[in-house]
Amino acid sequence: MMSTAVSTKAGVSSAASTRKVVVARRILGAASPSRTASVAGLRSKINSNSRSVKVFAGDDLKNSAQDLLTTATEKWEETEDKPTVVTLAFAGLITLIVTSSLLGSLDKVPFLGSLLELVGIGYTAYFAYNNLLFTPDREALMKKVDETKEKIL
Repeated sequence: MMSTAVSTKAGVSSAASTRKVVVARRILGAASPSRTASVAGLRSKINSNSRSVKVFAGDDLKNSAQDLLTTATEKWEETEDKPTVVTLAFAGLITLIVTSSLLGSLDKVPFLGSLLELVGIGYTAYFAYNNLLFTPDREALMKKVDETKEKIL
């Protein structure tokens, strides 16, 4: 009885593999050896004609990065209390990690993530209406952003 079950399973698997080979030959049209050779030749031509593309960053990006690095170096040299700055940066990193995990936990609570998304969309619409829609408001916002940027840098 055991040998009959094993031979039946072997027969089914060999029939399935034979079917796969026949279907593959039909799809590829590789019924004749000359056809197989032409497909292989075509593949080699495609592979030999492939080209690589290299992307280079523009000078603007390099200049901006260099300016940012120079400004950061100058600000670091001007800093009198370096241990305090390092401590504050570390505390900021820890705060970011805790906040991220807290928001991840809140997102798992049913309907709370959707509610917070809705609040965010509402505030974005409010901000856009009050600061971006009209020209005087946009100019005032840009002035405030520039002042803050100058104050920081």
